[in-house]
Amino acid sequence: MSLLTVVSPGLKILFHRIGKPEIIGRPSVLQLGGTGAVIACNHVGWADSLWMAYAIYPRQLRYMSKEELFGSPLARWVLQQGGSIPIDRADPSPRSIKTAVDILKNGEIILIFPTGSRKAESVAFKRGAATVALHARVPIVPAFYEGPRHMQMGHIMHRPRIRVTFGAPISTTDLPLVKATTLALTSQLSAAIGDLQSNLALELSAA
Repeated sequence: MSLLTVVSPGLKILFHRIGKPEIIGRPSVLQLGGTGAVIACNHVGWADSLWMAYAIYPRQLRYMSKEELFGSPLARWVLQQGGSIPIDRADPSPRSIKTAVDILKNGEIILIFPTGSRKAESVAFKRGAATVALHARVPIVPAFYEGPRHMQMGHIMHRPRIRVTFGAPISTTDLPLVKATTLALTSQLSAAIGDLQSNLALELSAA
C-alpha cells in the first residue's frame, strides 16, 4: 500500500478547504468498479495533476513523469509513493512503456499530458497516451482542467473555482497496433480536448 492511499481521505477534505471543485461528466470507467484507463488532459501547472486525482477519488491515479524529476533518492521515493512512473520523454524506452501498459492491464488509471509540458494548448500532442492505451486495450478519456496553476496558502481564504470536465471515452478495442492508429487516436484526442475547452469558454461567456 502506497503512502498516497493512506493519506487520500485526508487530502480529499483538505481540497474542499482550498478550492471550489466542480467535476463534470466523469464516465463510469473512472468510477469504482471501472476498468483501467488513460486520462489525457491539458497541462497548466502542478496543481492540475492533484485536482485530477481529486476528480477520480476514491480511485487512485498514476502519473507518467519525466525521468529528470527522479534524480535524488528522496525525490524518487516521494514520486513513487505518489504514484509516478519515470519516463524519458525524449526517447521513451520499451521498458517504461511496458510498465505503463502492465499497470493499465491491472485495472489502474494513468494520467498523461499529451503536450508533454506546461505550454499553450497549440503545442502538438505527443503519441504517448494513444500508444500505451492502444497496447493495453483500455479507453482514453479526454479531460480539461480549468483553475489555478499552483496551490497557494491564500486559497484557504479565497477558494478559487476549479473545474475538471471529462469527455466521452475513446475506445481502443480491436484497433490495429500500428503507427497510423496512434496518429489517428492522437488527432481524435486533440479534437476532443479542444471541444471541451471551447464548450467551457462558451459557458463562461454566457454566464
